[in-house]
Amino acid sequence: MNEHWPRWIFASITKHFDAYKGSYPMYIEGQNRNDRTEDDLFEVRVDGPYFTEVSKGYWHIVVEVSILVQSAIKDGGFHDIHKMVGKMASAFQPIRVFRYGTGSDDDGTQLGCLQLIADLSRRERIEISHFGQLQPALRITQATVEGHYGMQITE
Repeated sequence: MNEHWPRWIFASITKHFDAYKGSYPMYIEGQNRNDRTEDDLFEVRVDGPYFTEVSKGYWHIVVEVSILVQSAIKDGGFHDIHKMVGKMASAFQPIRVFRYGTGSDDDGTQLGCLQLIADLSRRERIEISHFGQLQPALRITQATVEGHYGMQITE
């Protein structure tokens, strides 16, 4: 497999979801948020990619994408988190993977396209989970929007 594939996939995923965030801030998991805990925000989390060489030079790739949604509790704003969740759920569409970066192999051309995996028998779907207010002292609610993607490419 190509050593650049994980980086290109990650960069393409974060760029894709950033385009759907609207006016809300979006962070990548682990990125410094300046300890501001009562903001409305999104955080992108990526597990994988997982690589399987199906036959010589032909690869099947799976990626799990989870978007943390955080919304401040405001008087009269009880639907805010649901609006934010809907905004991110609508972003779970095919993701074009490009060779992003500044190195000699990073020419910006398209590598492939991640397709959302949908399989009811394996519970593969866009999954929304609401966690509510996790800490009584913090007036925030949290939820996640998660989906799994697959892509096939050749070396």
